[in-house]
Amino acid sequence: MTDASDPAPARDADDRPQSIPLVGDPAPRGRAAFVIEIAPLVVAGLIVALLAALVWLADRREREEAGEALIRDTLWVEQALRFQVEAGQEALDRLALDMTSARLSEEIVAARLRTIVGSHPEVGAVEWRDDLGVIRVAVPPDVDVERSGDGPPRPLARGFSEPRRIGAAAVADLTVPIFDHDVRVGRLTAHVHLDRLLALYVPWWISQNNHVTLVDKDGVELAHKSALAPLGGTARHTLSFDPPLPGVDLVLTAHSGGSTFLRNLLGAGVLVLGVVAVFALFGLTLHWRRRLAAERDLGEARALRRAMEESLTVGMRARDLEERIIYVNPAFCRMVGWEADELVGHLPPQPYWLPELVEETLARHQALGERRLEPLSFETRFRRRDGEIFDVRVYEAPLVDATGRHRGWMGSLVDVTEVKRAEERERLHAETLTRTGRLISLGEMASTISHELNQPLAAIASYASGCLHLLKSGRPNADLVGALEKLEAQARRAGRVIRRVHDFVRKREPEFARLDLAELVGAIAAFVALDARKAKVELATDLPVAPLPVLADRTLIEQVLVNLTRNGMEAMAATAPSARRLDVAVARRAGVDGDLAVITVADHGPGIAPDVAEKLFTPFFSTKPEGMGMGLAICRSIVELHRGRLEFAAREGGGTVFSVILPIDPEAAPS
Repeated sequence: MTDASDPAPARDADDRPQSIPLVGDPAPRGRAAFVIEIAPLVVAGLIVALLAALVWLADRREREEAGEALIRDTLWVEQALRFQVEAGQEALDRLALDMTSARLSEEIVAARLRTIVGSHPEVGAVEWRDDLGVIRVAVPPDVDVERSGDGPPRPLARGFSEPRRIGAAAVADLTVPIFDHDVRVGRLTAHVHLDRLLALYVPWWISQNNHVTLVDKDGVELAHKSALAPLGGTARHTLSFDPPLPGVDLVLTAHSGGSTFLRNLLGAGVLVLGVVAVFALFGLTLHWRRRLAAERDLGEARALRRAMEESLTVGMRARDLEERIIYVNPAFCRMVGWEADELVGHLPPQPYWLPELVEETLARHQALGERRLEPLSFETRFRRRDGEIFDVRVYEAPLVDATGRHRGWMGSLVDVTEVKRAEERERLHAETLTRTGRLISLGEMASTISHELNQPLAAIASYASGCLHLLKSGRPNADLVGALEKLEAQARRAGRVIRRVHDFVRKREPEFARLDLAELVGAIAAFVALDARKAKVELATDLPVAPLPVLADRTLIEQVLVNLTRNGMEAMAATAPSARRLDVAVARRAGVDGDLAVITVADHGPGIAPDVAEKLFTPFFSTKPEGMGMGLAICRSIVELHRGRLEFAAREGGGTVFSVILPIDPEAAPS
């Protein structure tokens, strides 16, 4: 649909949408254009790759430098700790040598031991034991390390024992034997606290960047020192500290992962900007491709829309909320005879409106504006430019823009003049067929009509004879009055039969009135009862107690029911007399648009063959040798005239069920 702001624009022959080639098609754009498009992406990609390589090399170099620094720090710590341990061991060696050579007294030995403990804070206690294991001197004197803690037995040879736990602290025992002329006469034992060893001799600048630990052969931490909590660094270096401490390793773990990426923040920023530039160029290229494709699609869509507008046979008309015409298509212009530029912008009344329908059309438009935004359809009449009047079917729908705003109404108009003429011809033809069918049915019902007339006429003759007898015999007048009343009733009955036959035969317009369908079916059943007895057919009816009011022409519905019941009885001509049963029932059924009244006529005949079922309602098609093939076609036309349906289906157990479905009159229906 053309946009409201540019309705039905005039176009020249040269105003054709040019086919725009897709981006990426080398044929129309050429190889040079393709290279120009790809070259910026290639250059940007190379720059990003170069920057990424530089950042990666710088990071790798920093990791290598961090690893080398970690090894240097580990060696430095190992040398510092080893120096302190060896210094303490040398002090004990000198004391052991002086004790045998100078024959030092216990007081002097105790003083020398206090000096060793004071100069080596990592030593928690020192003791002198004789050859029998008796403590001769202990510094400090109130600490008995021998009986505290767990661990392996101390060796008697010179050196450290494996570390052992004393409470929460790990302690390694340094034993120095005392010899007198190559005879061991005792030993000096220093208890070295490993956590003090690290705390005293690992400098702060190493513990600031690393986590320094001493671990045993099972990897269990014995002591540690760190200025920070462990950060889970992956860069670590392990160095054996055996000797002097057996089974002990020195481990340094860097707090960081070995990479200082922040130092390369500038390079990383340039790298990110390069990546963003590549993506931006790639996005611009894609956008360029999409835009060219969209322009091509737009041109094709405009050409297709123009072709659709010119080939449409349905008139399209758009008007805004002020009833001003904002768009008409060529089909609408051909329909009314005015050009688009003469109609667009025109306010009511429009030039194609009939003068006598102006008020009605304005009222309809006003009512449409007061309704909810729902589609609406109606029929009206328009006038062409040459004065010819034609019928149109209008379908109005809300005109809503892309933002959801109601801009007006869009109408589709279909010229239904020929359709209405065809409907009128069909109606007249159906009336002719209906009257013909009634005449045919009248001939078939002659015996029944004569029987119905014979009964009241015979009764009239009998009552008239009785009245004469009463008058001649001089009996009381009361008996005469009763006989005359009965004679009058029979005369009226005969008159009704004659009027019904007259109404049935004569051509007239349908007269719709409210009637009880249950009462009507009961009357028809009584009417065809004589034919049923002649055909040896059991006629059974199932009628509701409550009335079923419908709006219908009684004579036409009677014709349908008489035709269906007679067809049902004729269908059972070859059926055994004991099985000839015709069931006529009336029931109420719920429908989509309201309750429905359903009349079913079910026989026990042979049924309807599939090839016959396809042509059952076709005019002049009949399965009877003497039939005209008009009965069911007329019945269906009558039922459809009453806004109903005539259907048939196979009956369970054999036979056919014809159903007449009519809408129940809601105004006359009981609550």
